[in-house]
Amino acid sequence: MIKNILKIIKSIFIKEKTFPCIVWDGKKMSYLNLTNTKIKEIEKSPEYECWSVTIDEERVKL
Repeated sequence: MIKNILKIIKSIFIKEKTFPCIVWDGKKMSYLNLTNTKIKEIEKSPEYECWSVTIDEERVKL
């Protein structure tokens, strides 16, 4: 429980870089800004088995 609280507090102060993505779940397409952690979770988790994530390279700000 303390680890979760520390993780939440840390996430408030340290922001991960987000990437504009196109997410396809088999029925509909969504345009989201996802962190690298969330992208990897979608790619590897059995919960998101049919989902695909593509980083929208045209919208990435360098």
